[in-house]
Amino acid sequence: MVRTKRSIEEEARVRRVSGQNREDYLANPEVADLLEGEILKELFAWGTEGVRRALVVGLEDQGRIALELVKAGVFVTVVEPDESLHEPVLQAAGNRGIQLNFYASDYMKRDFASSGFDMAIFYSTLASYNEPLVVLKKAARELRAGGRVFARVRVRPTLAPIEQLIGKIPHASKVTDKIGELVAHVPSIQAVLSLPDGAALLEGAGEIFKIERSIKYHLIAPVIGQLGVKPNAGQQLMKKALPLAIKVDNVALKAKPLTLFATHLAFFGSKELGLGKTFKL
Repeated sequence: MVRTKRSIEEEARVRRVSGQNREDYLANPEVADLLEGEILKELFAWGTEGVRRALVVGLEDQGRIALELVKAGVFVTVVEPDESLHEPVLQAAGNRGIQLNFYASDYMKRDFASSGFDMAIFYSTLASYNEPLVVLKKAARELRAGGRVFARVRVRPTLAPIEQLIGKIPHASKVTDKIGELVAHVPSIQAVLSLPDGAALLEGAGEIFKIERSIKYHLIAPVIGQLGVKPNAGQQLMKKALPLAIKVDNVALKAKPLTLFATHLAFFGSKELGLGKTFKL
């Protein structure tokens, strides 16, 4: 896969959107284990077999994923624009006697060789971009044929089915327009609605990669987990409430309609071998 005029124009439109990714709790190992432990176990089992060179975009997890991959014998390249996040990870790597390759850069401003990686990991960065699918297209170009991609994304509720139902109600547009005006003045709600649509993102990712597995998860648990970054009182409340919130989320999401409101999407995919498609003539 090579760069084309279209891909160059697409990538020029991509920018990071500040304030989109409120997931400070990922830097807390205790909270991250509770909220993301199962996903991480699956990632490490899936992402180390046959992988020699991995690209890790972002250090929101304080380098946990990158360090685990290096321990498993993978050569890891990390791209993270915030240099303040580099030093703790470099120190942890030095203490373990292992090495990482770092770039202090926005991923979209750093070009890598085509087919240069066996795996690309976006643990918490895709929601920070205004066009995450273009980011994934760039990753596909930099993966070898058969290479793997893992992405975990904070997403907004999938409201299309609800909007279709509301659209059938007479004069509903007047009500929805009024609600839209009110929401525009509530920054926290506006921030959520500005996140990627999970269903649309997964569909678009499926046109770039072969999606092997996808998971929609979390409802209220991340809100409780965010308390883990607060002072002592918040941490005490989090320790008591988070395990219960996770159980409630897991039970609730067994009901398919509620998956529309899942706050997170994770998917495991691979770059097709480029053998083409079969057409009936």
